[in-house]
Amino acid sequence: MTTLTDALQALATHCQQAATTSALTFHRGVEREALRVDRTEGHISHKPHPKALGSALTHSSITTDYSESLMEFITGVHPSVEGVIKELEDIHNLVNHELYKQDECLWPASMPCYLAGNEDVPIAYYGESNTGKLKRVYREGLSNRYGRIMQCIAGMHYNFSFDKDFWSFLESYKGKSNLSKAEKQAFQSDSYFALIRNFRRSSWMLSLLFGASPAIDESFLPKKPDSLDKLEKNTWFGPKATSLRMSDLGYQNKAQADLYVCYNEVETYISTVKKALQTPYQRYQDIGVKVDGQYRQLNSNLLQIENEYYSDIRPKRVTQPGEHPSAALHARGVEYIEVRIMDLDPSSSIGMQSSTLYFIDVFLLYCMLRGDERLGSAECSQLRKMQQEIASHGRDLDMDFDFGQGPTKLRTKAEDMLNALTEVAEFLSSKTGNPAYQQAVEIQREKLSNEALLPSAQLLERSKVQQGYQNAMLALSKEQQTEWMSRPLSEELTREFMEKAERSLRDQEAIEAADEVDFDTFLAAYLTPQ
Repeated sequence: MTTLTDALQALATHCQQAATTSALTFHRGVEREALRVDRTEGHISHKPHPKALGSALTHSSITTDYSESLMEFITGVHPSVEGVIKELEDIHNLVNHELYKQDECLWPASMPCYLAGNEDVPIAYYGESNTGKLKRVYREGLSNRYGRIMQCIAGMHYNFSFDKDFWSFLESYKGKSNLSKAEKQAFQSDSYFALIRNFRRSSWMLSLLFGASPAIDESFLPKKPDSLDKLEKNTWFGPKATSLRMSDLGYQNKAQADLYVCYNEVETYISTVKKALQTPYQRYQDIGVKVDGQYRQLNSNLLQIENEYYSDIRPKRVTQPGEHPSAALHARGVEYIEVRIMDLDPSSSIGMQSSTLYFIDVFLLYCMLRGDERLGSAECSQLRKMQQEIASHGRDLDMDFDFGQGPTKLRTKAEDMLNALTEVAEFLSSKTGNPAYQQAVEIQREKLSNEALLPSAQLLERSKVQQGYQNAMLALSKEQQTEWMSRPLSEELTREFMEKAERSLRDQEAIEAADEVDFDTFLAAYLTPQ
């Protein structure tokens, strides 16, 4: 049985023989969500998506998620962490200058601001094209199924893939030489699924170290759960919580609780998701699909579309126009993975630190190289339970959790994993000459020695000092925007984004003009299984 050390030594030999470290080049991009709020009270904005920022339907880097007020910033794919950070900073600089004109700023945290009920949340609007209406009706369905408040939770998604030279190494290391194109595609998909399985076994570590949502405004829930305590000024919090966003109080739902999605290979994953897409669900049938001429949801099945299935990590493939994600995976295999577990870092004006991205890189390489054992349904159930327990109680590092082999102290388990991650980080820093990998792991190790450094602890402390979560996050929003306003926009950056915005508006108009069928016909064709 090969070990992590064996795999790293083999990878080092590959790099030496190839006289290049291109196998250690990772390709990554980020999606950051953030609510628009007014600067005075910190309430969710009811203004439309700023036209100066272009079309939310077609803009390549500035769009909206569930709500018209829930912005989403999307970077391109970069071979360096610094490239991702630079693009995110440019987007945030431009957006903050625009929002300042309308007395708005970006909410810095994952859990939303004060919300005066379900109707306080405006659903995103994407124009009158069939494509735009599809996105809108899907969100109407989410509203009717789960409520709009839950849809205002924000996060950071990390899209990651390995370089082609890494795949040359892994094929050789696994004894898969002289593969055909189809065999290479299958091998890459199988390998990414092995990474996903190991990620699910270890993702609790990311909630522990980077969870930053231990508190909520009391408007988020109709009544205080017994698991939460009350902090002054309309704030509820988990005394030892790291990420309420990833707990059963966050973006979870009972309808999907028993949905078993297999992560053992691409075809069984596709089949289990497709089954959910075709399985009627009584409560959703009771809602109705099209009532009095108005759509309430796309259909009444367990999932309206594939993206409704919530997971902390997804296998992905860039889709072609009109193509469903599962059809793309079936046709061309897994191209990259999307890490969805990460809370926003409120202390960062772009929602994340560069050291966090370096740490995720280390973590994902560790997940790829540590083995490829299959997941059974019992282990899946145990992992889900353990993940939620650590999201709710993870700042109690001396508490026992069951990781599948009986009770173990969280601190002991975390230290063991950090030792393994240190081996990976030292390898990457040594071979690439970039100390940031090793530094990123050491930054996280300090959190185990000083729990006050955990983002969840820092957010709670800030909320206590400033008399409540709403006050604390609004003050932070203003501080961060003031910082952005002190950075002048270059003419080049302004011109670049102005051209992007204008082009996106033209693209939306072209899509609307190109529709040749009514929405009912378009929807029926879209929902036809691929």
